[in-house]
Amino acid sequence: MKILSVVALCIGAPSISGFNNSPLSSLSSSRSTPAASSLVTVALTSSPDVVVISPPGGIGEIASVEAARLGGAVKWFVVSAPSRSVSSTGIALTSETLSAIEKAGGSIELAGANAESLLVNSDDGNSAASAVSTWCRGTKAILCTYDGAEEEKRRSDLAKSADERGGNEDKMIRSSIRVAAREAVGVAGAGVSKIAILSAGEEIGDVEAAEQKGKGFLGGLFGGNAVEIPDTMSEAMKGATAIVRHGELFGAPESSPESSPFMGGPRREPVLREMYTMRSIRIDPTISVSGNVIAGGSKTNRVAIGAVASRLGMGKINVPKKSGIDVSLSSFAGTETPTEAEWSKEFSRVMELISSPSGGANLFSAEFSSVPSTKRLAEWIATKWAPAILRSYDIAGTRVGARPVYAVQTDDNTVEIVWQELVNFNSVTSGRMIIKIEETGITATRGPGNAADGFGRISMKPLSGEDILVRRLADAASQAIEKGLATKSKVLAKESAAQETQAKPLTTLVASSVESAPAEEDATAVSGPGPRGAGVRRSAERTRGSRRKSPPASE
Repeated sequence: MKILSVVALCIGAPSISGFNNSPLSSLSSSRSTPAASSLVTVALTSSPDVVVISPPGGIGEIASVEAARLGGAVKWFVVSAPSRSVSSTGIALTSETLSAIEKAGGSIELAGANAESLLVNSDDGNSAASAVSTWCRGTKAILCTYDGAEEEKRRSDLAKSADERGGNEDKMIRSSIRVAAREAVGVAGAGVSKIAILSAGEEIGDVEAAEQKGKGFLGGLFGGNAVEIPDTMSEAMKGATAIVRHGELFGAPESSPESSPFMGGPRREPVLREMYTMRSIRIDPTISVSGNVIAGGSKTNRVAIGAVASRLGMGKINVPKKSGIDVSLSSFAGTETPTEAEWSKEFSRVMELISSPSGGANLFSAEFSSVPSTKRLAEWIATKWAPAILRSYDIAGTRVGARPVYAVQTDDNTVEIVWQELVNFNSVTSGRMIIKIEETGITATRGPGNAADGFGRISMKPLSGEDILVRRLADAASQAIEKGLATKSKVLAKESAAQETQAKPLTTLVASSVESAPAEEDATAVSGPGPRGAGVRRSAERTRGSRRKSPPASE
């Protein structure tokens, strides 16, 4: 398969040493084709559709190429390690990809800067921040990701001695991406779409405090000339941001040697890479239990998350821009890539969950055929079930942080389990679990704490001991059926009846075999084991109680 390499062409401002610009149309003449050369007329656009800010390779490259395949004018800004030359950064695309980009009317323009040039004050002559603002002006969408920062650090360490390795290049790259994102948002067009791709648990809660500690390190590194660095991607993008989270990443961009479908070269029994066998996807709100499980314990295909990000940036998927979303994506076994209709359907389902009264924070649900009295079931949960669970060692043994303390019935069909923690030696409500009893089931959702104490928003992370209560709620649903507080769902009743029906033929077969047996065999079976039970008789009488006086007569 013919590969077309992008050649880096330095056309940046001479006064900025760290900023380089390279359009995709600058291809080597020895490898140019009609499909490649036709991109010259559309490569340099004043107002791009999408600006991608990322380290080299990874999700950033995949999203840039996919957005161009969708017909967008893309500008990919690459942030590299301080010790690496920006002019060495490039990408390689197949002729099929370039042909698809040309057919859709898309284009890619490549530029980059090293992390150090973005972390100095804009008044410094070596700062690349002002050049980023000029290059990204008027964009309609901004997409940022940290994926590739660790790999870039490993590449930069290869050029160092053993004593020079072990620096904080990856941390500097992440900080530089946030600075570049802030500059790009400041000059973006009205109604710009902002998309951030983060890993599970990244920039949530305590992670923000860890990011704030990084300011001291970078401030000491650059002295008083350091630029102010945003703590999180959401802060850098100033406002509502669509956040797409991923689990353990696998897969590679098209320019990587690891994008080949087969592992280990030609074999008698070829082994396909996961990025070709795990293309099915599932998306859930991160705030939900399923979203936490997906983001924290599942794998995510880089190709899939790049496709989601590019479609969000190009407006192919309808999501509200004024209120940001936070969703998690996971990949599953399947060789077919999702269609446009399937992407839209999956996001429609997620938006319905987010717009529901629970805000997508669904924790548990159980269905019943009927509940004779919702008030009576709620009273049992609040006064019998919940106190017993809260006194258990798994819950009461929590000594640090928030824990569920008590349950209260707030309505005839509503029970709230309240989480409290000590803040400045005062007990404050930091979260809730809201259990609703309906006529056909039970649902549990995560709720906010006391807004006056700073806990007015629903926690994105699971509350302490929440998983234990969710598991015990399944037992509570079974107990409610046994106590007559609820009636088993008809679906469950049908399943149990089907199991009984499947067991009947075996019983009938055994009974018929017994009835067809002779009477002697019946008696034998009843009499039990032993030779006499089998009908055996002695051949001769046996003398009892006296010695033989004479030998037995011969026959």
